[in-house]
Amino acid sequence: MFKILSVLLLSFILVGCASTTAKFDVRTQKVAYKDLVNVKLPKGDPIIIAVYDFSDMTGQKKPGGNFASMSSAVTQGSYQLLIKSLQDAGDGKWFRVVERSSLPSLLQERKLIRTTRQMSDGENAEPLPALLFAGAYITGGIVGYDSDIKSGGFGARVLGIQANKQYRQDIVTIILRLVNVQTGEVVISTTIEKTIVSTSTGGDVFKYFDADTMLVEVEAGYAKNEPVTFAVRKAIEKGVVDLIHIGAEKGLWEFEIEEVEVPSIKDYVDVPHKEQIHEEIIKTEEVKDENDNETIDTSNQSSPK
Repeated sequence: MFKILSVLLLSFILVGCASTTAKFDVRTQKVAYKDLVNVKLPKGDPIIIAVYDFSDMTGQKKPGGNFASMSSAVTQGSYQLLIKSLQDAGDGKWFRVVERSSLPSLLQERKLIRTTRQMSDGENAEPLPALLFAGAYITGGIVGYDSDIKSGGFGARVLGIQANKQYRQDIVTIILRLVNVQTGEVVISTTIEKTIVSTSTGGDVFKYFDADTMLVEVEAGYAKNEPVTFAVRKAIEKGVVDLIHIGAEKGLWEFEIEEVEVPSIKDYVDVPHKEQIHEEIIKTEEVKDENDNETIDTSNQSSPK
């Protein structure tokens, strides 16, 4: 009886330690690729740029092991991630992004504003400013999601105690293209691949406490999967940084020249020559000897009677 209670108590303790409390925290996402913020600033004003169809072109479904999943493997909001990456480039000093996805809604709203102003002010209605136009636009998309590129693991069991570790790697691929509006030429094209790593660690204990019927089996494990959306966002941000550097190499824009402070140079003072120093020492000794002689002559004079 005591053994049974001990086994039950041990099982409850292990289950309680294995349970985790869900954390429903809300946090603002920071830049995943740090060079996006630290990139050199542009020379001149920010570049006005538009973004068109940047979407999932893979058609890949989420890997589900032994069952079929109807969910997409990657996010369907990559267009929004690209706009946010362009706005974050160089701490917001590289690009001014103009709206193109919801352009019909924007034009409809401007039409409504004009109509309302004409109804209230008539011919004196204040006109709307012209829309910004872009000299170039960015397009592309997520072109590949390859799962189980590399997988494996290892484990061991000794005296009923087992430990194992497994891992798997997937790869997501994106393409960014910069198109010149005036000529229609694809000026820049860059391809970025990002590895997605998933790992799991586990162990179990299988013991016979009694030769009759008593058996204890305990299992525990831990799995960690890199978020696919995070990987896509990091790949897009890396693509924007590559876009900036390639454009600078092709002369499309320039980096701001950093001013380097040059330390002030002090005037060089010539050190007196050894001979000059020797002559000055001799003159000083002569003057001293003359002063001493005058003092002696004055002491030898007799006082007037």
